[in-house]
Amino acid sequence: MRQGIIPPKFADKFFRIDFEAAPLPILCLYPMPPSLPLEEVALDLCGLEQHPRLVSWSMLQELPRVKLKVPLICQIFNWSETVEWEGIRLVDLLDLFKIDTHPDGYFAFYSRDRVFFEGLSRDEARDPRVLLAYGLNGSPLPEVHGGPLRLVVPFLQGYKSVKWVQTIQAFRHDPVGIKRLLGQSPTGRLNEKWRGDFQILPPAGKAGDPPPVRSEIAPPPSVPVAVSSPEPPVEGEIDSIREKKSSRPSSTLKEVIALVRPDKQRATRQALEAAGIYSYTTATVLGRSRQRGLRFQSEEAEPVAIKFLPKQYFSIMIDASRLPAVIAALMKANRTGKGAYGDGKIFVVDIDDAVRISSGERGGEAI
Repeated sequence: MRQGIIPPKFADKFFRIDFEAAPLPILCLYPMPPSLPLEEVALDLCGLEQHPRLVSWSMLQELPRVKLKVPLICQIFNWSETVEWEGIRLVDLLDLFKIDTHPDGYFAFYSRDRVFFEGLSRDEARDPRVLLAYGLNGSPLPEVHGGPLRLVVPFLQGYKSVKWVQTIQAFRHDPVGIKRLLGQSPTGRLNEKWRGDFQILPPAGKAGDPPPVRSEIAPPPSVPVAVSSPEPPVEGEIDSIREKKSSRPSSTLKEVIALVRPDKQRATRQALEAAGIYSYTTATVLGRSRQRGLRFQSEEAEPVAIKFLPKQYFSIMIDASRLPAVIAALMKANRTGKGAYGDGKIFVVDIDDAVRISSGERGGEAI
């Protein structure tokens, strides 16, 4: 039915591939999520400085409807289809509920399958061509094509148009989508051929992934610096240095490292802050443990294997006295059942010292 399809080397990783489907092929990297009645469909929004908002299906229907006839382009498999989408402009939703990020920030879009997610720069997300679509060619959006609600980003590769959208969250830094994490695509941008064939102009402003590699950034001009050998300290200065070293506060610092399910990120943050912990680092990573990835039964003879799974990484620096409260908060937020695979792990590391760069404070005072 469709000509010119070029499957990539990792095509066997897809849970479902159907190029005979109409009006679009069906490509699912992971199993489809269970169906939901429309009255249970809701969109979870969280801005960088705003409290989370839960937007019901009925609230989404109150926003202005738009129709847009644009191609969906899958550069990875070498196909495109032009269809008519109906839905709401993402920028209208963000503005109505006052969801925003840093001017150089990003938005991440999470699928209801609880695994697939992708990111857009703020400028990309606010482009008027970006839709949250619930209609396809004059009919309700079918579930196999991402219904009841999916993202449509016509100026980027098709995998950026996340299906079964459930959560939109703001980030200051690049959240690094699933396709880059899996090594299946270095960038979501369309190449010159596709842009030229469909006369597609990328939005103005900051582009999304990936950031420039170090070799693309011009090094600063070298400035010769005179280097002189320091004079050796005299006997009195040696005593002073020894005194400063001995006065360094003895540290009782701990680093708590937690690797948890990606969909538990918000619950983890809320649990930590409820325990009085407001300083931490978090990022999306890939990993595997005793579970050794996932295996799905596919339509082919061999099952599909996903060897590395997305995890949310938390690094929390605390005084040792707060360790029991932090571990209890992490357990409460992430434990889904006794012995359940995939809940994650917690590691506790001794930290010798900490230094605040701006003030020179040491130990517990630095955190």
